[in-house]
Amino acid sequence: MGKIYQVMVHGLRGEKMIIDLCNTEEQMQSMTVLQLKEKIATRLPESAGKEDVRLIFTDKHLDGDTMQLSEFGIQHMSVIQMVLRVHGGLHHLHLPALAPAHLLLLLH
Repeated sequence: MGKIYQVMVHGLRGEKMIIDLCNTEEQMQSMTVLQLKEKIATRLPESAGKEDVRLIFTDKHLDGDTMQLSEFGIQHMSVIQMVLRVHGGLHHLHLPALAPAHLLLLLH
C-alpha cells in the first residue's frame, strides 16, 4: 500500500485532526486550499461550513481557495491551525426620542 499524505489540523478547542489528503506526491503538489477546506468541513458540525473555515500555517493565512498548499510550503504532516469566521459586524441603533439624538454603534 502506498503512502498517505496527511496534515494535522489543530481545532478551536485544542483538538487535533489528522486529515488524509492524497496518495501521491503529484497529488500533494496540486492539492488546493479549497480541497483541504472541503476535507476539514466533513469533520465539522453541520453548522460550520467550509466558507466559515479559516486556516493558518506558520504565520500565513491560507487565503485564496485556488492556491496550492505547496505554495505555502505545506507538506506531509504539516500542522495547520483552524479558526472559524464569526459573522457579525456593525449595526446601527437609533435611540428613542427621550434619549440623546445620536447614533450608537453596537458590535455583535
